[in-house]
Amino acid sequence: MKTHDTGEFPELSLMEGGPGDALMKRLRLIRPEFGAASARTAIILAVITWFPLLVFSSIEGLALGGARIPFLYDLAAHARFLVAVPILVLAEIPIGRRLREVVKHFLNAGLVRESEQKRFASYVVDTVRFHDSHLAELTLLALAYISTYIALSKTSLQSGSTWFEPSLTTGLAPVGYYYAFVALPIFQFLMYRWGYRMVVWTRFLSQVSKLDLLLTPTHPDGAGGLGFLGKGAIPFGIILFALSSVVSAAIASRILFSGATLEQFELIYVTLILLALIIFAGPLLLFAPKLLSLKQAGLLRYGTLASRYTRLFDRKWLDDVNTSEEPLLGTADIQSLADLGNSYELVRKMRVVPIQLNDFIGIALPGVIPALPLAATVMPVGEILKGVLRLLG
Repeated sequence: MKTHDTGEFPELSLMEGGPGDALMKRLRLIRPEFGAASARTAIILAVITWFPLLVFSSIEGLALGGARIPFLYDLAAHARFLVAVPILVLAEIPIGRRLREVVKHFLNAGLVRESEQKRFASYVVDTVRFHDSHLAELTLLALAYISTYIALSKTSLQSGSTWFEPSLTTGLAPVGYYYAFVALPIFQFLMYRWGYRMVVWTRFLSQVSKLDLLLTPTHPDGAGGLGFLGKGAIPFGIILFALSSVVSAAIASRILFSGATLEQFELIYVTLILLALIIFAGPLLLFAPKLLSLKQAGLLRYGTLASRYTRLFDRKWLDDVNTSEEPLLGTADIQSLADLGNSYELVRKMRVVPIQLNDFIGIALPGVIPALPLAATVMPVGEILKGVLRLLG
């Protein structure tokens, strides 16, 4: 198959530009020469969100006491700003690299017809333009502050006295204002930015799924040649790990300070994993109609070919009409019959979605890891490891 040079095509990068990029560059959080976030960006954002909270809460006497949940005891806050924030930034590196490889593979594997390559390139340009929308940036910023307000209101009602609001009658403490207007909105904005990236990626895949792709029902990947899309979704498990870390820490805080039990939060965790799978793997369902049509057409075509071949095979070797005196031993006809059967079996087993169980596990498993310490409190570690190994097997 001819390999296409992708050098003439614009590169799709969902990690450079987009909501928040220009502001972070102005604040020197992103160096222009790097173009995208880096370890430096992750460290700076972690310091900006967490360290002032430590300083202010210490000055106000809320770091180790002064509230039902002091700052240093708030596991969710530490997980949010010291774990999730850096990961949400650093995840851009592996995920960005994988998505670029996925886009290039459409061309390198010859899946896009030459007559539609300009159209494919236009989709890339349009996606980059959509990704860099200023309206999206303002929308995400508004959502960050709205969800912050909702989160603070809900936390106050459920937890009572906390380091950012030690008294329900006096409102937020001074440290609480920094938490409400700077730290928590940054975390929320980073989350929503990933959500928007998934919208952009889904939109691009929707456009590509409408192309007349050169797919083959007998492709060894079992998905017509689109199996690479499922592998491309695996790095999104990093995002799930970050969110799961925050949820696990929040659950641990509720257990320690509110007398809750782990069983109360089982449904929350299952919902989190399922929602993540829908968000990260769901866009691949856009190719299901095309793959279903390919499989049905392949079964008909290979079924017709098999009928013709087996009929001729029977006439030649079973109906005593073989006049060529060709010896049966060593004939290529039997091998061809077996090869045809294998080809038909490949078509029959072809998946109509370009993702398999191992890909789902690859996405979900990072999200389970932060829950293991919690699960160990009610289940032996050995049983947990056996369950994980069974999934991997």
